[in-house]
Amino acid sequence: MPRLRSTLNPEEQPGFIEGPTRYKVGPNQSELICGFCNEIYYVDEVTLQQAMSAMEEGIDNPFCCDECQAEQEELSH
Repeated sequence: MPRLRSTLNPEEQPGFIEGPTRYKVGPNQSELICGFCNEIYYVDEVTLQQAMSAMEEGIDNPFCCDECQAEQEELSH
């Protein structure tokens, strides 16, 4: 079964940004605030939709930046 090159190597795609960024870059055009450090991050549409769905379900902190996530994981061990 043939696969799209973007599915096989997404990091080689032009404009590919992995994860949230502090500035509007490439597909990261939507603003979200980290639920722990309250810093503003820019995310792509998929991440924004996931956060919006979590908010609708009543989750208090639907978005956590990578730094806070790593700190939370470290504290849990």
